[in-house]
Amino acid sequence: MSKENVESLGTVKVAVQKIIDRADKDPEYGKFKYYVNTHWEGGTLCKNQIRREHKLLVDEPAAFGGTDLSASPVELVLVALGSCQQIMLAALAAVRGIPLEECDVTLKAGLDVRGLLGLESDQEISPGFSGVNYETHIKSSAPRELLETLVRDVERQCPVMDMLTRKVQVEGSTKINDQEFDLYAKPT
Repeated sequence: MSKENVESLGTVKVAVQKIIDRADKDPEYGKFKYYVNTHWEGGTLCKNQIRREHKLLVDEPAAFGGTDLSASPVELVLVALGSCQQIMLAALAAVRGIPLEECDVTLKAGLDVRGLLGLESDQEISPGFSGVNYETHIKSSAPRELLETLVRDVERQCPVMDMLTRKVQVEGSTKINDQEFDLYAKPT
């Protein structure tokens, strides 16, 4: 599959180069917007609409009361990071003419359920990951120095890595029975 992988970078190079050229001339073009709609299907199953044409189920394993029909939300965070790293490696390699034959990322993370369940005795425990560890394996005939520069640039430019490692502003609103709920108002 390595030869096919290298050849597939041609399509990526053309697409990414078009984005680079257009965004370089028109900074507004490069400001992409992403939209997702999620719908609870009952239990722990959620159906997600991504753009118009993509659907994605999200569920929890049986140990958390789910039916294990798909990956859990926290697993999808790991999927997003690993996939984004691979896509960035492929995109930058393609634009730079670096042959990329194989790329695999293995990710691991720890999560203490006491935090997400809000157990009173453990309020100091974060509900999210306590840490993420990943290992990337790259196979390429390019000189090592070129690949090291590529990896450094991917680490610096990967959008998901950026979102996970810096504080990102997240805002939301909630309606309860069609009435606005102010999360920050004092209870009456």
